[in-house]
Amino acid sequence: MTAPNCSFLGLDSLWIQVAGFSCNLRCAHCFNASGPGNRELSPLSRDEVKSLLDEAVAAGVRDVVFTGGEPFLHPEMAEIAGDALARFPVTILTNGTVVTDRLVERLANAARDSRYSLEIRVSMDAPSEEENDRIRGKGSFEKTLAGAARLEKAGFLPIVTAVQFAGDDTPAAVEEFERIIRERGIRKPRVKFLPVFRVGREEERSGGYGEDDRVTAELLELLGPEHLLCSTARVATSRGIWVCPILVNVPGGRMGDTLEESFRPFPLAYGACATCLRHGAVCANAATAVREE
Repeated sequence: MTAPNCSFLGLDSLWIQVAGFSCNLRCAHCFNASGPGNRELSPLSRDEVKSLLDEAVAAGVRDVVFTGGEPFLHPEMAEIAGDALARFPVTILTNGTVVTDRLVERLANAARDSRYSLEIRVSMDAPSEEENDRIRGKGSFEKTLAGAARLEKAGFLPIVTAVQFAGDDTPAAVEEFERIIRERGIRKPRVKFLPVFRVGREEERSGGYGEDDRVTAELLELLGPEHLLCSTARVATSRGIWVCPILVNVPGGRMGDTLEESFRPFPLAYGACATCLRHGAVCANAATAVREE
């Protein structure tokens, strides 16, 4: 079966893999197999990010997202965020475990004079210490909540993101997350569920996708390409531009050396594309899986 193409509708969001695949955690379901010692992608320097931001301005980008690995392992992440905030709204994806008081102070300084917003998404995959740490590593539950509380105290409103294992996105599950978050002093909890992508380390754990897990032309026509991040976003790394955060380092996901080279349709030939289409723009902040109060 020939994979249908996702149309490129224009570059709204630039994702930047600022820390490569380096991460202090080794989560069991990580879609890009980030972890300690993973050097498959090098971190980007501050000057390299500034060059990307120049390209983003020229391309009409509306917002910038920093991802990894763990972005806050980059020693200049707060300053890089400040560079981006001079031009765009910014989101940083973090596991929250290395968010210190000093780091929060640097982030607050970077955001203080910007007319744009700084969103921080904090990953936590279960509302109980035992279950979360089984997935993300011992001690991560308490460190993540402590990091989120530091962010809230400084005036940020972190979005807690959790991978949606079976039944995890029920109203009761959301309420349990909200209860735990409120107990740590976060007055306005925001929770977003993400689907499981059976690539990277999760492929080893669950067996990956089958031949039937593919996007069909009929499904794409029914839901529309705007449901896919690849219609309006690209990911910049130390090894060029990739189609989306999920397919970074996957054969076929590389789109070129520059943003302009990547502005073309993408064949939806991967099982992860079907997961993304069915759940709808899953990497964006404002998705149907988010419940905010």
